[in-house]
Amino acid sequence: MLSLPLDGNKVFMKELEENTIEQIRTLLHYLEQTDLLKRKEILRCLDVIAREYGGEVVDKN
Repeated sequence: MLSLPLDGNKVFMKELEENTIEQIRTLLHYLEQTDLLKRKEILRCLDVIAREYGGEVVDKN
């Protein structure tokens, strides 16, 4: 669990979020390129995660 003071550090959080997003993007790209996951499976995994936060993944392709 990540615990940060409530007095600010929004810049740190934004950098952390961007870094995390980039790491996820890189991992998913690798899994797709090595045929360990198909695009449909990746979208399903992302949808499960998004729904936990009140969203959903929409495949626009």
